[in-house]
Amino acid sequence: MITFQINSTDISAINQLLDIARKQLNLSVKVLDDLKKPQLKDTKWSKFAQEMDGLFTPEMVEHFKESRKEARDGFIARISE
Repeated sequence: MITFQINSTDISAINQLLDIARKQLNLSVKVLDDLKKPQLKDTKWSKFAQEMDGLFTPEMVEHFKESRKEARDGFIARISE
């Protein structure tokens, strides 16, 4: 048995895929809806990420990207000397 997970809300596309699997590939298909995902243990970092989620503006994210690039470029320049 192979488990195949589809994360989509496009019911038409899912039905087309199931139809192809059943009719053209002669596969036995069993659909399981509303399965619960296993909950991972909350670590201090996952809790931190949940608390920080949504706090950053697009400008802040761009600033972080630029700062990382500057730090990388500076590091590479130092090790190249």
